Amino acid sequence: MLAGKLGQKTPHGVTYTEAGMTMIGHGRDTPMEVFNAGTTDLDELAIFVVDADRPFSSTASLD
Repeated sequence: MLAGKLGQKTPHGVTYTEAGMTMIGHGRDTPMEVFNAGTTDLDELAIFVVDADRPFSSTASLD
């Protein structure tokens, strides 16, 4: 996180991280929703490792 507070919702629950911190990822095929959880603008660097033989995004449910 560069600035702000980021929230991430997955089937495992909701986690948060703030500026200067990192967030540990989840295993493959984990749906996620990332959102601004703070009161200021969000500035982050996100890196995703993907399998070239599979679609990057597909319909998913957090239920």
